[in-house]
Amino acid sequence: MIIPVLQQLNTRDEWMAFCRRETPYCFVGTPECLVDFQSTFLIITLLPKNTLSQDAVKYSIGSRTSIEPVWQLIKGCKWNLNAIILGLEEMDFSSNVRDNSLLKAHTDLSVRKYFSRERCITTPTRLGLLDPLMAIPDIWDAMPLNQLISNQQFSDLRSELDQTAEAGSEPTLSEIKLILLNPLEQCVGQLHDGRLHIFRGKQPFISLIPQLRWPKPRLKQKTR
Repeated sequence: MIIPVLQQLNTRDEWMAFCRRETPYCFVGTPECLVDFQSTFLIITLLPKNTLSQDAVKYSIGSRTSIEPVWQLIKGCKWNLNAIILGLEEMDFSSNVRDNSLLKAHTDLSVRKYFSRERCITTPTRLGLLDPLMAIPDIWDAMPLNQLISNQQFSDLRSELDQTAEAGSEPTLSEIKLILLNPLEQCVGQLHDGRLHIFRGKQPFISLIPQLRWPKPRLKQKTR
């Protein structure tokens, strides 16, 4: 699944547009998180700098009976996602969280904090910041594969998808990065005769020739 990316959720119009989506589930660039509206609950997943080695923190806020309490909370925080997150991070979950000022005006709300099982979720804004890969790894798993792809340390990229698949179904480079980091895809690579074959589950996905050299600096676009 390709997850949409929003720059922010800080205005009423942005929240309304988000909630009108067929599936209100997206990355947010600032602050970096995943936001998911599930029925009457708002799920916010905070993404650490390296979610391949750290667990992501999740907050679940809502009411079992109505969407109105969480909607009132969003409005009470002036539609500012960062204000909501700051309030959640200030809560003491070792005591009664209902005593927190963020929830005092919303008595029907419940809030829960837990660690995400989706350990490998990484926001797209970080994919281009991975260090280049400078040595062949023992195991070609999510991290070295994305270092290679993100820094374009390869040549002769080929799709290994079934040729009978629909035209235009081949993923873009950005989509490949997200697919590789999705733990449900179970992507692994196998090096054979200098060519790296990457499998999506047990099915061939793409192949390429690794080139472990320091990537050329990317020039900034000129602004008028």
